[in-house]
Amino acid sequence: MNRIRVVVLAALTALAFLFLWEQVQAVRVGYEVGRARKELRLQSQTVVHLRMQLARLRAPERIAREAETRLRMTPPTPESQIFLGRALARGGEGQGLLSFLIH
Repeated sequence: MNRIRVVVLAALTALAFLFLWEQVQAVRVGYEVGRARKELRLQSQTVVHLRMQLARLRAPERIAREAETRLRMTPPTPESQIFLGRALARGGEGQGLLSFLIH
């Protein structure tokens, strides 16, 4: 009878330990899920911020302003523009440098 009590007590102790271990693991996983959700929220906010910044940087007005101020670019004058269709149709003008485009 004494041996049965020891076995039952050992089994109950093992079950209690298993139950407590399971509870500790559930709490640990809960904390990990909370951290992952917080990280996801922060990354989502970062994505929104980066998309807004990309849209701002890609704006044609900003690109034109940067080209004029930082790169000192100016729009071409009508005299400096070469239209390939007209230059190639005239024959002589534009044939030397651009002839590889039509052959």
